Amino acid sequence: MLRTKKIVSLSGVILCIVVLVVARDACAQKSDSCLSKHTQFEMNSCEFEQYTKVNAELNSIYKQLITKNKSDEEFVKKLRIAQESWLKFRDADLASLYYQENIPGAYGSVHPMCKALELIRLTNERVKELKEMLNPEEGDVCAFN
Repeated sequence: MLRTKKIVSLSGVILCIVVLVVARDACAQKSDSCLSKHTQFEMNSCEFEQYTKVNAELNSIYKQLITKNKSDEEFVKKLRIAQESWLKFRDADLASLYYQENIPGAYGSVHPMCKALELIRLTNERVKELKEMLNPEEGDVCAFN
């Protein structure tokens, strides 16, 4: 009886894991069209294109924020310093993740895709931060004004 309960419990755990993995993969495929590509080169290229788009959005929002606040020279100066610091952080973060990048083949053919995915993740976070500064939520006393 106890053995049967353990088998049933173990079966339930395995089923939950399988469902979670399938659901995660389905969500990843919906949010990342590059995963449907057939070769690693195509996936690498696709993710780089996605990063290029996100980076263009970042630059656009940054320029809008500078333009909107051009009369506040101190803010613009500090925003530029913050953005330069964020770019240094982004690069240092990537360097820490892929610290053997100078060794040929250290991360395999998937490396460009992984690096692009991390760039996309970091850049999307910064885009969100700058958008919140560009269009602060009304009533948020801690929001940028």
